[in-house]
Amino acid sequence: MRRGRVKAPLGSHERPYSALRFRFVLAVFGAAILLIGAVLAIALSDSPPLMIILAAGFVAACFNVYWVRQRLQHEQPG
Repeated sequence: MRRGRVKAPLGSHERPYSALRFRFVLAVFGAAILLIGAVLAIALSDSPPLMIILAAGFVAACFNVYWVRQRLQHEQPG
């Protein structure tokens, strides 16, 4: 018998899967902020580099949301 055995089931409050759920929330929040920034840059700014940088950041944030979601689905028991 191993010492220090965790009695709670995987996924409970005492033994969470991982921090991926929190990371998913942060990724969605970051994508939303970048989307708002890109839309405002397009609507209110005359600076093409700012528009391009914010749009590229939004695309990268969407890829991050996709990646975290895939990892989360892979980690959860099916």
